[in-house]
Amino acid sequence: MPAWTRVRVLNLRELRSHRLRVITSLMVIMVSSMLIVAVLGTYGSLSSSVRQLSSTVSGSADLDVSAIGDSGLEESLVDAIRREVPQAATVAPLVQSSVSIDGEQVSVLGSDLTILGLGGAIRSVLTAQSGGGGGVSSSELTSGIAVGPGLGYRVGQRVSVNGVDAEVTRVVDSDAAAPINNGRFIVAFLPLAQRITQQSGRLDSILVKAAPGVDTDTLRADIERVVDGRAVVNNPDFRAKQVETASAVTRDSTLLVALISLVIAAFLVFNTMNMAVASRRKMLAMVRAIGGRRGPLVRDLIGEAALFGLVGGLIGIGFGVLAGRWLIGRLPSVTAEGFGATLTYHLPWYVGPVAVVACVLACVAASVLAARSVFALSPIEAMVPGELSARDRGPGVIEWAAGVGGVALVAAGWVIAYTVQGRLVFAAAVVSSIGSLLFFFAITKPLVRAVTALASRFGGPGKLAAVNTERTPRRAWATLMTVSVAVSVGIGTSGAMNDLVGSVSGALDGLADPDLYVSSQPVENIPSGPILDSSIRDRVAAVPGVERVVGGQWATVNLGEARILMQGLAPGIQAPYVKKASPEVVQQVLDGKGIIISKVLGRALDAGVGDEIRLATPTGFHTLKVLESVDYVTLDSGTAAMSESLLAQWFQRPGNSFLQVTYAPGVDEAQVRSAVDAAATSAAGGASQPVYVYTGEETLDATRASVERSGAFTIAIQWIVALVAAVALLNTLLLSVIERRRELGVLRAMGASRTFISRMVLAEAAAIAAVGSVLGVLSGELLHVISDKVLGVTTSVDIGYAPQYSTILYVVVAFGLCFVGAFLPAARAARMNISESILDE
Repeated sequence: MPAWTRVRVLNLRELRSHRLRVITSLMVIMVSSMLIVAVLGTYGSLSSSVRQLSSTVSGSADLDVSAIGDSGLEESLVDAIRREVPQAATVAPLVQSSVSIDGEQVSVLGSDLTILGLGGAIRSVLTAQSGGGGGVSSSELTSGIAVGPGLGYRVGQRVSVNGVDAEVTRVVDSDAAAPINNGRFIVAFLPLAQRITQQSGRLDSILVKAAPGVDTDTLRADIERVVDGRAVVNNPDFRAKQVETASAVTRDSTLLVALISLVIAAFLVFNTMNMAVASRRKMLAMVRAIGGRRGPLVRDLIGEAALFGLVGGLIGIGFGVLAGRWLIGRLPSVTAEGFGATLTYHLPWYVGPVAVVACVLACVAASVLAARSVFALSPIEAMVPGELSARDRGPGVIEWAAGVGGVALVAAGWVIAYTVQGRLVFAAAVVSSIGSLLFFFAITKPLVRAVTALASRFGGPGKLAAVNTERTPRRAWATLMTVSVAVSVGIGTSGAMNDLVGSVSGALDGLADPDLYVSSQPVENIPSGPILDSSIRDRVAAVPGVERVVGGQWATVNLGEARILMQGLAPGIQAPYVKKASPEVVQQVLDGKGIIISKVLGRALDAGVGDEIRLATPTGFHTLKVLESVDYVTLDSGTAAMSESLLAQWFQRPGNSFLQVTYAPGVDEAQVRSAVDAAATSAAGGASQPVYVYTGEETLDATRASVERSGAFTIAIQWIVALVAAVALLNTLLLSVIERRRELGVLRAMGASRTFISRMVLAEAAAIAAVGSVLGVLSGELLHVISDKVLGVTTSVDIGYAPQYSTILYVVVAFGLCFVGAFLPAARAARMNISESILDE
């Protein structure tokens, strides 16, 4: 029989006659594909948006000579590169910063006419056409600005931007400028842009295009020789890699949960294919009896499962794109907007194929296991209903291999969690979860016996339910695993996130100690700039009831392609670094004799205590000794703390980006806070850059809330996974009843009451829920402990394990799902017409 004819007659005909089975299986596979596409697409959009902004601004530039810190780089480097690097065809200065207008961040771009040789958005602005007029001339931009439509300005309008008066000479509403900060941008000729951003004589970047035939590596080496550590030389898209690093923790954790949904889908496919094989046992046995070979029949079954994966995966791509577009504006952590990019949805080309291939492989693996239940038997054995022919067999080679492999993988997961540093530590949760499933597969017989023993305790109906479970051990195992995985994911994910949030206070000990903060950033942001006006400190210190004012600052530092946060410590400052490090180390740091680094930064730099770190700064290379490595909550590539005086000197950032205020004893705190707020606002003089005043407790609460938002995305996907598990469970129990319609009809014909039939189905569901919940709690607590360690490594927080009361909730939900999944089919079974049930096939 030709392959296609055989598939069409034996397989596709069966699919058409079991539409419910097909629809529910496709639905769960579709959800799994949707989650994979949504997660990969959403976080891929972050880097794609920043990469698109980079290409929009840099045009055809080959290299980006970027400022190391927030203070920018010296404009004189432009002439130095032009003079000493003849291999550079175009050397264009660039201001790419932001200012605050009406409380919103507005991107500011500025350059000179040399940038015309690179193309890009600024060239488009300079040469833009409007109506019948010509492009914007350099003389216009010397005294005026071009703006994006998002600002709502009109041509000819006089505006004050960061204290600088300017005239709007052009409103740029073009596709070329669309990636720039959602239309909230200003483009000006270089001198005006420098005044607006208060960077007189300084730049953010220098864009360089190589002369024809010049190798980029050679050009990079020559430029690095000229800048001599005063700037970093990267590819123009290096900021996209910084975004990928910043979002890696949330992305990897959510992707892990999405992949678990694929495991649940595989269980459902296994059940579906197992029931498909069971319903075709006699037909397949007859085909084999008349000469049909196992190989083609197995391939047909695998092809049928692959079709499930292919169709469900393809459908899921469309829904994943819609989910990603919805999620893109609700990201819980660092977004592309922090880099001035318009955050838009970009689906990387590889995401769709990855989702489809993952679904197909999961379905194929599940079908191979299901095929063993028939094709391992002789044709005569295969004609026996159910799985009776295999139930008395002891564990085979596969079971022993699964048991040994499962224990080995669980052990490997522990080893990875406690030894591996960096993002690869996420493998610990994956490896240990797979190990648990393999071990549970190896002990299928004891698990099934536990279900049958428990079901038997429910009287006569329970004894019949136990017989049914005993006849279908593989189906019972898959149903147990569905319950187990749902409970396990809930316990492991929510438990780890709750532990993380609860441990943040200890990890940031010292952050809430100051009575007040006066900052250039709102409470939810790290105060990395701009620098506060020096008069603010004097005004705040003069407020009655203020005992002490200590200044400090945070700085964003480009360390090669990585981005780190550097805190400047001053005498008397209260900070987590001061609490975590020994007093002797803190004093050495204040004296400028060394640096404290976070463990994440230590891993990124491959540096530890006693090593020396060579820092590239705007004033050249400087070396500091690592005095201590501590845990510190971090995203990006890590954090560090050094003397504020050295930070101000080396990175050319004199002043403070935040102030810590301590009250005098016995004062009215509310009154003093109000006075400090008024004094700070008055000292700012109505400048466009606002000043924020908040308490230490509000700072800590905002940090906790940020962590909770980061975990909220993962928790949301966890509940979607629970929904997938619920559908899989409902499907399995419902189809189990449908497959036994004839058996239930016989029982009714023999005098069994409707209540007896219902109790029999519910007894089986209760036993499965109980055993599955126990397995889920065991594997969930294992996942919980390992996830604590994984999050501890990736966030540099010392996370303490704590049992969660929510464990009871997940067990109750599991029982509820099983009873709901069994009640409807049980009621349906009880109402079945006896004669129709007996005749039904």
